[in-house]
Amino acid sequence: MNHYNTDTICYADRPDYWREAVSRTFVPLDSMFSGEERSGQITSAMRGSLRISEIACSAQQVVRARRGADNYNNDVMLLSIVSAGSTCVQQVGKEAVIGPGALGFYDTRFPYALHLNGAARQHVVQIPISQLRRKLGYTDPLLARTFGERHPMTPFLCRLVETLMHANTLSTEQTAVITQQFIDLLTVIIAEELSTTACASRHAEGLLLAIKAKIDQRLADPTLSSHDLAASLQISTRYLNMLLSKEGESFGRYLLKQRLTKAAESLRSPYHTTTPISQIAWQSGFNDMSYFSRTFKTHYQCSPSDYRADCRPST
Repeated sequence: MNHYNTDTICYADRPDYWREAVSRTFVPLDSMFSGEERSGQITSAMRGSLRISEIACSAQQVVRARRGADNYNNDVMLLSIVSAGSTCVQQVGKEAVIGPGALGFYDTRFPYALHLNGAARQHVVQIPISQLRRKLGYTDPLLARTFGERHPMTPFLCRLVETLMHANTLSTEQTAVITQQFIDLLTVIIAEELSTTACASRHAEGLLLAIKAKIDQRLADPTLSSHDLAASLQISTRYLNMLLSKEGESFGRYLLKQRLTKAAESLRSPYHTTTPISQIAWQSGFNDMSYFSRTFKTHYQCSPSDYRADCRPST
């Protein structure tokens, strides 16, 4: 873990110390305390592909400038989970206030500003954009908006973050499982809230995001159909297919690709080294082993068993 604490720094040097601490933990940022109080603490740790940080600080403004964003190629989304105080996020011409119990995203590839008008405490999770895109497709509709404030699963997500934050005694395999549970649960919360707001406004990007998230939730269901999915989102099957076709996809092709990706992830995972391939296929939504083996070989140019053997670490 990495720790930063302004209490150990003389008052005059705290702004520079804090600016360096914030930039080292996240991305290059300009941080300025507001008012006479200059206090802040950061504890951060890598957990698999995620970096989780706990921050407690006094009022301040944080700016991610255009120049810094253009010169920094670490493509991550920042998820803020506020437990005390509030954070106002401004990005891509939008603004959202994240209060206690709410979730909010901002993208490190683009300029943004954070305004903390008083003392605040929050966890910030750095998530590779590729990981979110694989689950949701477009991430732009997530920026500068809040999620989860009234969702019944948000408290469970917060507990997972706390568990990962203090997971020093967990094995690599156990950490990987909890990390995946965090991503899956986050996807559920986003999908359910976007499906509600997207259906109300018929916003195409939001709907497409919700469609992909709903598919990801039900990959293991071999009966999943475009008709069922469209009905759950209160749109027509024709409109669902039209939205997917804008990305050169059909419902069937996209569903198959995601199921194969899920199966490949399980075959690579150290957590599933003893799981039968037939069970992995079933958990990925395939109820015909011959069809699974044939389509997997077509997509990855090798059989599932050979794929697993190739990914096994050498001894």
